[in-house]
Amino acid sequence: MYPWGLREVLVGIGGFLGVLIAVNVVIIAVMLARGDDFVPRDAGDTFEKAAEVARYADERLEAAAKGTALPDPPRVLADQGSLRVSLIATLISQGALFAIVGIASKQTFRGLVAALGLDRVGWAGLWLPIAMVGVAYVGTFLWVVAANATGISWLEPTSTVPTEITRDDLTLSIAAVVTVVGAPLSEELFFRGLVFSGLLKWGFWPAAATSGLMFAAVHFDPGSMVPFFMIAVLLSWVYYRRRSLWDAIVFHLLFNLISFTLLVAA
Repeated sequence: MYPWGLREVLVGIGGFLGVLIAVNVVIIAVMLARGDDFVPRDAGDTFEKAAEVARYADERLEAAAKGTALPDPPRVLADQGSLRVSLIATLISQGALFAIVGIASKQTFRGLVAALGLDRVGWAGLWLPIAMVGVAYVGTFLWVVAANATGISWLEPTSTVPTEITRDDLTLSIAAVVTVVGAPLSEELFFRGLVFSGLLKWGFWPAAATSGLMFAAVHFDPGSMVPFFMIAVLLSWVYYRRRSLWDAIVFHLLFNLISFTLLVAA
């Protein structure tokens, strides 16, 4: 068992929620200081963009005919500045998770490393988390097929990383660090390292289910809840099998790397 439990997990969750609130406050403050609208997504697909432009053209012609002030042009493309601010704030929050886990667990750096098995890699056994990435993708694909078959749009997963990041090299670079490096390290340390491990006194399945629900919920996409929950439980099992958090980190890193590469390629 681990030297922390439910009380420490609750403290960690409180710190995590505090960071989420602080990050959003910072984003809003920076946007207000910049005087920009926070527009991290495009207006929609090609047809929706065309409709916005056509609507603007009609409003402009009407204003010109009446001699009134011309309307402002619509924002149909995401603002890269807004995306960068959001990504940098996310990166800072990921760094804050390291401090939250250390404070909540009441462990020294060396003690935390030893408790989570971060002082041993076990290269020979890394084939399993790598193989489980394939299992996760198969499961996600089957969920997408099932969601599409229902015709219920909100059941279909959407990318938690905006495709709009691909239009700017700097935005893309920051997103790569956040997605491929920051997320696997910080999220595994918090969700599997602190929450799952701290709840293991309840048994594997209650601990995996609780941490998995939290993991899925913080991605803020209804369609991703089920597949992300299943992936989180799989991550818990991968970690629990050898008690080395590196296994879960490798799994998470590869999954995100493949997803990010597919997003950029598309």
